[in-house]
Amino acid sequence: MQAFESGQREVLERIAAGAPLTELLDRVIELVERQAEGMLCSIVLVDNERGVIRHGAARSLPAEFVRGIDGLPIGPHHGSCGTAAYRRERVVVEDIATHEYWAAYRHLALPFGLRA
Repeated sequence: MQAFESGQREVLERIAAGAPLTELLDRVIELVERQAEGMLCSIVLVDNERGVIRHGAARSLPAEFVRGIDGLPIGPHHGSCGTAAYRRERVVVEDIATHEYWAAYRHLALPFGLRA
């Protein structure tokens, strides 16, 4: 826990110093992924003007998957992130292979072994 708190302080210091957003997001991802072995995280940004999600950070996810979800629409049944942005609440999907939100997008995740 001490390492996580130290990392949080570092991120806040980097924000105060005007670090680039991409650097900050990568650092946040690194902190979160260290909390549990095998955890893969991403941060997407919401482009309200275009109604899509945009890649923010995903240091451990396959680049092909990241490219595939970048620019996906925000709306109900648009994967976990697109649905969460639409509903403005946390969305938990336990199995991408069977969950209705991923019906149109599971082909992007399953080839890489991404399931939740």
